[in-house]
Formats: sequence, structure tokens, C-alpha cells
Amino acid sequence: MQRKEFLLRTAALAASAWCDATAFASNEDSFPTRPLRIIVPFNAGASVDTISRSMAALMSKKFNQSVVVENKPGANAAIGALALVNAPADGYTLFFASDSALVLNGLLYKKLAYDPEKDFTPVALAVNVPLVMLVNASMPVQNVQEFVAFAKKNPGKLNYSSTGTGGAFHLAGEMFSQAADIDMTHVPFTGGAPAIQALLANQVQVMFGVVGSSLPHVRSGKLRALAVVTKERVSALPGIPTLQESGYPGLEASVRYGMVAKKGTQPKVLEALNDAANFALEDPGYRERYTAEGYEVPKAHKPQEFEQQIASDRKMWSQLIKSRGISLD
Repeated sequence: MQRKEFLLRTAALAASAWCDATAFASNEDSFPTRPLRIIVPFNAGASVDTISRSMAALMSKKFNQSVVVENKPGANAAIGALALVNAPADGYTLFFASDSALVLNGLLYKKLAYDPEKDFTPVALAVNVPLVMLVNASMPVQNVQEFVAFAKKNPGKLNYSSTGTGGAFHLAGEMFSQAADIDMTHVPFTGGAPAIQALLANQVQVMFGVVGSSLPHVRSGKLRALAVVTKERVSALPGIPTLQESGYPGLEASVRYGMVAKKGTQPKVLEALNDAANFALEDPGYRERYTAEGYEVPKAHKPQEFEQQIASDRKMWSQLIKSRGISLD
């Protein structure tokens, strides 16, 4: 009797496990069955917020489900990152992260409330934001070579602005200073607007800023673009050479924004999320709008390609941060 009861219970458990596995596989295959949310660690109305909402709308169209953007700014993106860390690993919560959240914070803080490598898994890169080396139009230099010569004749007299210590603008300036062997003073501001205003007012002489926001000032003649900090020339500034063309091979950096899911999200769910993100990236309206605004829109790609880019950026910035002794602690 006991053996019979044991066999019956074993069979019941096996049937239950099979049903659970079948149900899980069914849910995974039909993903998504309810609305998704994208956590954005910036204020509503910021440029990255606009990009995330454009992508969310196109993903919603692909999924035939609502994709809602939630703004959770603060603590250098840590609040938004923790919102994903504390969510289930089911693909219904995504984090629209910058390279600061995915790469730089882990290199600049000894203690971080989340672990970018252990907590997140890449879904897709949304845009690259090219950087450009800018000077006030009153500076007596027309190209990078002349700027370096001027800086060496005036050691310690040139200042460059950034959006804050440890950000991409700051690190690009440090990277160039190191490569060119020049001495410049870093002047951090609390955002891109005051940083570029300081350059326009000639309070600082140079800035490694975003192509998009600098375009009106370059076109008006108030600022002069000396080089783009990218591997290839930027379509919005076709006549401006790269730093590599200007004699500094290997110097390139971009601000990147992309989507990540929580580590442990099932492969089929990640595949569905990546397909929806690629649907957005291939949309002509999305590509035309953000290319015209000075962004670089990637082609459709797999999560592994975004992961490789993150790893490459982490290696590059880690070497610079260590060599220059930069820390936010």
C-alpha cells in the first residue's frame, strides 16, 4: 500500500512539474502578455528621455502591448538601476541606461549599490552620441595641431568644461590631454547647458561636448569644431576630421544609451526584447530623426554585440581612470 501511494505521489509530482514547465514555456513563447516598463534614470524632457519614449512607442507597436517609460532620476543613475535590480528577471522591466550607469560608475566608485556586470544583461544599443572637440571661436587655432601647439606654449592656462567629474566629457578631455601631452585644467559643471555656456562666454577655452547640442553654435560661428572623437566622421559635421585623422590614432569615445534587462532573464524573452528594439532601430522615422539631431543610430544587432561594446568601453576607461587617478569616492 505504501509503495502504491509512493508511486502515485511520484507520478503526480512529475505531472505537476511537467505542467509547470509547459506553462512556463508557453508564457515565454507568448511574451509579452502584459505591459512593459522602461526605467529612465533622467528627468522627463531630457534628450535621452525623448529617445527612450520614441523607442518605447515603436516596441509597443511591435509587441501590441503598452511599453511605459518611468523616470527615476538621481544618485548618478543608481536609483533607476536599483529599480531594475529589485524587479523580477522576467523581461517586463527594462533599464534605459547610459554608459555612466553601465560602465563608468563601477570604475569610479569603490562602493556601488548595484553591480553593472552581475546585475544586468544587455538587450540592445539605442544610440551613440558622438563627441566633438570644441573651442571658442576667438581662440587663435583652426585645427587640432594648432591647438596642441598653443597649449604647449601656454601650459596650465587652458581650461576645459564638462558635465561633471567622471563623465564622458571629462574623461574625453583627460584622454586627449594624456595623448597630446598637454596640461589643461578641468572645470566641472552640473550639466551640458552650463558647460557649453561657459565655453560660449570664453570662461573656458575648450570642451569635449555632444555633437547634437553644439551644432547651432558651430553653424552660427560662435564655436569652432576641431575634431570629432569618433572612429569615422559624423554625418552632421561631414567636414570635421576625426582625432585619428588629426594625428591621434586610437582616440575615440562616444556617450552610449541602450537597454538592459535583469540578469537571469530567459533567452527567449531576451530574444523577443532584442527583436522589438531592432524593429525600432530599423524604423526610417527613428533613424532619420536622430541622425539629423547629431546621433549615430546603430543597425540591427544582437545583444552580444552590445555586450562586447560595453566590455570594450570598460577596458578603455578603466585604463584611463587608473592612469589619471580619477575617483568619485
